[in-house]
Amino acid sequence: MQAVVLHAFGDPSNLRLESVPDPSPGPGEVLIRVRACGVCFHDVINRRGNLPRTHVPAILGHEAAGEVIEVGSGVEGWSVGDRAATLQRLSCGSCHHCRIERHSLCKQDNRFFGEELPGGYAEFMAAPVAGLGKVPTGVSWPVAATACCTAGTAVHTLRTRARVTAGESVVVTGASGGVGLQVLQLARHDGARVLAVTSSASKVDALKEAGADEVIVAPDLKFARAVRELTGEGANAVIEIVGSATFDQSLKALAPGGRLVVVGNLETGIVQLNPGLVIVKELELIGAYATTQSELQDALQLIEDGVLRPWVSGVLPLGEASQAHQRLEDRDVVGRLVLEPTH
Repeated sequence: MQAVVLHAFGDPSNLRLESVPDPSPGPGEVLIRVRACGVCFHDVINRRGNLPRTHVPAILGHEAAGEVIEVGSGVEGWSVGDRAATLQRLSCGSCHHCRIERHSLCKQDNRFFGEELPGGYAEFMAAPVAGLGKVPTGVSWPVAATACCTAGTAVHTLRTRARVTAGESVVVTGASGGVGLQVLQLARHDGARVLAVTSSASKVDALKEAGADEVIVAPDLKFARAVRELTGEGANAVIEIVGSATFDQSLKALAPGGRLVVVGNLETGIVQLNPGLVIVKELELIGAYATTQSELQDALQLIEDGVLRPWVSGVLPLGEASQAHQRLEDRDVVGRLVLEPTH
């Protein structure tokens, strides 16, 4: 089969299309004919060599969707012809964390597609069914591929972790990316007042179209004062998608009792934290990691019902993975790019 293989960490040019052996499903796995695979900034971080569980040569891509063409031994509930989309990572389903629906914390089986498991930058992939969700027939392949990491992350971050309710104010950093656009839409649907932060004035219209009540353009990434001016005393929740580069401003933008939910760290940097600010304002610092199977199904239903508009901004041939990565690094993408194998 054809696959994009990373032989050495570094530049986008290290992603090269080549022929590799076809995979076959092992016990508990199915073989998927990949129809689409999203390109996430997580992939960029992975390609640079900043995710320690990835070893080269590697096939990246944790946002894959396609049809099942072969079923491995011991698999129940899946048949040839089923439409499938990947979760970001697996979970065992039986440990303490899984039993209390905290699958993102499972340590018994926490393999991640594109890291320990070969990902979707390929024509075919063998995938454990514990890491898959079923895709409705009305959802296109590019949308299905990106649903988990964008809309699913929005559900996990906004509803499960941030616990946002109607009437609250929500700030979203990195708002023009695939996750950010879904968070904007879902927060607006759930009745929140939504403030989007961007460093580029050219993205204002898209952010307002996605549901932002206010767009703060901050080329210098200084936005806390604007948030306080717009809200009075700050936001009830900040969805931190950028990470270290905006963490300090996000913390300062919170109202007393506010929640800072960290779901991204694009530059894999570290931050300084003033405990006094957290104490006197009784702030909550919350992590958000991976979408669960139930959250993926909720996300797909929201898409099918028209509540969430998928934001696939471009579909590229599989062999153009390096160009897709370069565009992400150049901040030249609104929404999500998708790679499409040729079968």
